[in-house]
Amino acid sequence: MTKNKKIKNNVGRVTRRSALALAGAGGALAACGQKPTARDDKTPPGGLFRHGIASGDPLHTSIILWTAISTKDPALKVIAQIASDKNFSAIIWEGMVGVNAQSASNGVIPLKIEAKDLLPGTEYFYRFRSGAEDTSPVGRTKTLPQGHIEELNMAIVSCSNHPAGYFHSYRHIAQNEAVDVVVHLGDYIYEYGIGGFATGDAEALGRVPEPEHECVKLDDYRRRYAQYHSDPDLQDAHAAAPWIITWDDHESANDSWKEGASNHQDDEGGWAVREAASLTAFYEWTPTRPPAEGEPRSAFWRNFEFGNLASLTMLETRLAARSEQVDWALFPVPADADPEDEEVKAKVTSFENDIVGNPERRMLGDAQGDFVEAALARSVEAGQPWQLLGNQVLLAKIYSPDYIAVLPGWLKWLARRESPQLFEYFLRSRFRPPLNIDAWDGYPVARERLYQRAKRAGSSFISLAGDTHDFNASILRADDDNIVGAELGTTGVSSPGNFASVVAPGVDFGKMTEEANPDTILHDAYNTGYIRLKLSHAEAFADYITTSSVKQPEFTASVGFRFRLTPKGDGQAIKMERL
Repeated sequence: MTKNKKIKNNVGRVTRRSALALAGAGGALAACGQKPTARDDKTPPGGLFRHGIASGDPLHTSIILWTAISTKDPALKVIAQIASDKNFSAIIWEGMVGVNAQSASNGVIPLKIEAKDLLPGTEYFYRFRSGAEDTSPVGRTKTLPQGHIEELNMAIVSCSNHPAGYFHSYRHIAQNEAVDVVVHLGDYIYEYGIGGFATGDAEALGRVPEPEHECVKLDDYRRRYAQYHSDPDLQDAHAAAPWIITWDDHESANDSWKEGASNHQDDEGGWAVREAASLTAFYEWTPTRPPAEGEPRSAFWRNFEFGNLASLTMLETRLAARSEQVDWALFPVPADADPEDEEVKAKVTSFENDIVGNPERRMLGDAQGDFVEAALARSVEAGQPWQLLGNQVLLAKIYSPDYIAVLPGWLKWLARRESPQLFEYFLRSRFRPPLNIDAWDGYPVARERLYQRAKRAGSSFISLAGDTHDFNASILRADDDNIVGAELGTTGVSSPGNFASVVAPGVDFGKMTEEANPDTILHDAYNTGYIRLKLSHAEAFADYITTSSVKQPEFTASVGFRFRLTPKGDGQAIKMERL
């Protein structure tokens, strides 16, 4: 099985490299009306704290503080400090950080500590010190508010691929209006080695993966996190606000599920060993709380309460309960079969209902499902107008357009000649399959169970999703045709979109998706960037920030798309409009 990343829709197992055969047919996507964004000419700090600092998993009176030290002395004493001002004129909390030499890799030891007994809804500044000489950079953080608040500001990011290009979104977050929290929806790192997905320009960019081979063992994952944390843009974005982080698949391996991954082979050892290694490194290198003692380390679902305004429930949809993804090799008819043939129709319907729609297929599991339902119900009962779900993969029902019907003849001819695999994908689209069966579209009964839980809780929620490397915005509709919520899908910080390399004049794959799916308000398949979400009691605004080429160190950024949402009220579900 190929080690290269598959296009996320998985239809026809098309690789991004197969799509490259179609590149060059037209001009590049133009960025217009964008505001130039300056980059600090920074290099990572030297000395003891050269991997930066971070804070995360904020609660009302506590927060996790993180750093890493570059040292050969595991007996070093490190102190974390919190002050109400960035000059640290009045230190209000400090604690001795435990140094675990067993977590060391390549001379670097990650550290974290929970700062407790803080005030709710309060901005703080923090740093780490060792002796009189070594002091870390200063970070800004904030505890969760209690009681009445007027608004909440979030940055929503996903798919930060170091060898693919520069982290412009992180730089933009660090340099612009401060947010209350950054929500990272997964693919914080990528496991691939050189030659894998999106590494083609890594050497020219000076961003060759460390280690150069694929991450399989614990030390591999530790070294990869250390490389990411050496990036000055990531460091500054971490220092700008507290982060709430979940994993998706690439923190372990591509298209991971409960008992394996598409990018894990038998000669790489047991999956349980690799998963454990990836989770150990994740918890060491991120400002997160692991599950309670006695719980599996994959039980990474949590809830965050933002005063009387909103709740955020973070889902885990990869390692705890997910059934294996359906393999398109099981599709019951040839790609060139006649979609109007009655026997063909019956086979395709059986595939959709009995295989993809098998009710035994799981995504969350009962324990997490109960947790989510209870969290939504508490939020509704507390009168919070907004319930947010931090969701790694798209919830919305999105079906493939019939590319054979809508693509120009020259592009189909070129695909047939240069990329038979891509052309087969185009042919199969005539059956209108789900666009991405690694997402909830591959688990429709599990999705409906989640929708029924939300209905019982009285919630009409916003799903925040990543994974696709595309911008998305959709209405969420249950099988009974009732609207249960809305979805805001962020694109990649640096990972290229599914069709970014298929440059063809007049061909917009995202627009094709929108036209084929009435509930899909936006599918932008080309831009990198992130979402800034501002919530108030009466409305919310989602600004989709697009960034120019991640292959260039200087960049521009602008609001590419904007949406206004109004919360549930008077028996109505959330409403979303594109501005």
